[in-house]
Amino acid sequence: MRNGLILIAAVIAATALTSGEYSSDFMVKLSTTTPQPNTTTPHPNTTTTTTPHPNTTTPHPNTTTHSPNTTTHSPNTTTLHPNTTTPHPNTTTAPPAPTPPTNMTKGRYNVTDKDGNICILADLGIGIRVNTSEVNGTFIVQPRKTTSSGQCSEKTADITLIFDEGSLALKFKNDETKQKVYVEFVEFDLTYAFKSGASENYGGKNESLELFSAAPGHSYSCSAESVYMGNGVSLDLTNYRLQAFNIKNKAFGTTDLCKADKPDYRVPIAVGIILIILIVIVVIAYLISRKRRSNGYQSL
Repeated sequence: MRNGLILIAAVIAATALTSGEYSSDFMVKLSTTTPQPNTTTPHPNTTTTTTPHPNTTTPHPNTTTHSPNTTTHSPNTTTLHPNTTTPHPNTTTAPPAPTPPTNMTKGRYNVTDKDGNICILADLGIGIRVNTSEVNGTFIVQPRKTTSSGQCSEKTADITLIFDEGSLALKFKNDETKQKVYVEFVEFDLTYAFKSGASENYGGKNESLELFSAAPGHSYSCSAESVYMGNGVSLDLTNYRLQAFNIKNKAFGTTDLCKADKPDYRVPIAVGIILIILIVIVVIAYLISRKRRSNGYQSL
């Protein structure tokens, strides 16, 4: 411990001596250095007035070029579809009105059996006439707008004519007991506007009849005939000819005329009788006058 303290003291003393030498030398040097005249010639004020340069900071054009709005507005991708809700034609239909006047037109209709043979043949013009306190008119069935359907059996056959405004059905019966073929059932249905504003429904049925009667294998023909269906409605048939059963070569058989078309011999017979009577009267008068003349003469 003691030796250590001695060593520390020696180090401190040496340091002090050394710093003293340096201090002495430094002072000697300062004293021997002759002060030089101020050779630093005062330069004229070289602080040249700094001419203010024109603002060399040339204002650059605004280089912050405004980029075109790159947020390109995409075309409205919600493509406006054409109005896919296609405007429907005006579905508000016009009020019902009568069809333009037309002439009665004859159409040909037929029905075939299961073997393809014609069992009903019909040529006719059809009118449905309504005569009531409110309506007076005739609906004419147009053949070009009419179709036929039906069926046949051994004893019965039926035909239905279907058109836009309704239908007409006829049922034929082959009556072997009476040796006749006739229509025993007629039915019609019609929806039509006889006057502008509203359509009306008309219907009728007539059963247990013996219409259009003809001998088997014969056809029934008439120039005009009406069938009353009730409630002021009549079925008018014009220039028609009908036959059911026993149709050969797809043609009508011998014609049986309706009463209206049968020759009426009553007038000719009456005229003949009158003529005969006149002739008889004349002959009798002649004979009487002759006898009188003969009685007036006397024999010589």
